[in-house]
Amino acid sequence: MPNKISKRIASGLTTAGLLLAIGLIKAPTVLAETIIDRMQQGITDIDLPSAGTDVETASQLIVGKVLNTFLSVFGILFLVLIIYGGYKWMMASGREDEVQKAKDTMRAATIGLIIVLSAYAISYFVAQALQSATTAK
Repeated sequence: MPNKISKRIASGLTTAGLLLAIGLIKAPTVLAETIIDRMQQGITDIDLPSAGTDVETASQLIVGKVLNTFLSVFGILFLVLIIYGGYKWMMASGREDEVQKAKDTMRAATIGLIIVLSAYAISYFVAQALQSATTAK
């Protein structure tokens, strides 16, 4: 009797493992397709200046959309690196060298995010200061 139960449990775990593996293989493909679709949609939404539009306003819109796209990509990359680092940490099983590698990955991702957001904040501040200095009130 215990042999039948252990076979059923093993069969159930195998089935669950296969379903999980199929899901993990398919999920990145779907996620990548979604990201690519969003990036293509962002590119097609850019309104290039035509003969009847204000070139300065149109160029500001283009630069804003490009910056928004880059920030979105960096945000997604940060999230992926944090999840990867967390996964590596969980799978380290207490091995200090693996735990340290996972911590280093998460630390590097956080530092990268801080650098990107700082660069955006500085460029935004400079652009606002230049715009207010050159605009007559």
